Amino acid sequence: MSEAALMQSVDEVPIDKMGLAHYFANYETYLGPIRQQPLDFLELGIARGDSLRHWESWLPNARITGLDITPCSAAFGDRVRCYVGEQQDKAVLDRIAAERAPGGFDVIIDDAAHVGQLARICFWHLFQHHLKPGGYYFIEDWGTGYWPQYPDGKHYRPPEPDLAAHEKLLDRLHKSAPVQAIRPLRKATGWMRWNLVRRRFHGHDRGMVGFVKELIDECGAEDMTHPSFGAGTPRKSRFDWMRVSLGHVVIRKAAG
Repeated sequence: MSEAALMQSVDEVPIDKMGLAHYFANYETYLGPIRQQPLDFLELGIARGDSLRHWESWLPNARITGLDITPCSAAFGDRVRCYVGEQQDKAVLDRIAAERAPGGFDVIIDDAAHVGQLARICFWHLFQHHLKPGGYYFIEDWGTGYWPQYPDGKHYRPPEPDLAAHEKLLDRLHKSAPVQAIRPLRKATGWMRWNLVRRRFHGHDRGMVGFVKELIDECGAEDMTHPSFGAGTPRKSRFDWMRVSLGHVVIRKAAG
């Protein structure tokens, strides 16, 4: 199914970074120090072009590129060019990169479909092939994975209450005065707290939420592949760092 068809079911859901102040706080923090530089900048999902107008003004020396599934009728200066295509179309992404940033983009923003698998395909292709070392990749509106209106979204289901009660009971028992006074009982309740509580933690893995959790695994690559307790060929993360906030992910690509 195409990105356009997927989004027909969610076109009434309001997603607009222009009303989310902390998005711009992140952009100010990470891009503010470099905004006067001749950046190669790509935004996926430009709609009417409102955000591109902002970037055109705020990044005075950047070459700005936009991609959307429908043509953008807004008028821009010579530094801005818009393309039509789907974010998961690798051939389109390669053509855009070849024409606009053959040396790689400095900044990429994904504000496109907000569908996990589409964002995932797009991210790994652009990150590996068309984002410069030290470049920034921003992912917007990852919380759609919690929204059942989305084709890959679903309501979050909290942990079963009896498990939470079980853990609370163990905690109270271990801290009680009789148990604290009798060493064998203290050791027994300590053993239960360690062996009977969960090792894995309840979580939601649908859509964009699941994709973000995959990115967290990449952050942990050095531990995940450690020769003493990991799996696979030992390697460092391809991320320098990753910051997750409400609806917003910021990743800086490792220098090399």
